[in-house]
Amino acid sequence: MTYRRERKGKRLPQALRRLEIRIPPDHPVFRYPPRLRGQVAREWLDLGMRLAAIEVRLARLEERGAAPAPDAGSREGKRIDPAKFRETLAGVFDF
Repeated sequence: MTYRRERKGKRLPQALRRLEIRIPPDHPVFRYPPRLRGQVAREWLDLGMRLAAIEVRLARLEERGAAPAPDAGSREGKRIDPAKFRETLAGVFDF
């Protein structure tokens, strides 16, 4: 949690900020009741940020020429479709 200036020695929690986004009406987040959508969307955003950080770390390792995992040879030639991966994640994380 982030904090704002102190008042009489106490740190006050920083006010939450609003983010307005437009998504298609058939987006998976609309499968959830209105009272849960904000929480689910925040969790998905956080997961997306973590996944992006992992991808950056993986790219750095690949640039350094890190050895692949022992079982990586069996996956040779197979690629992950990013769109299908996102859809799968959306289906897996039904809260």
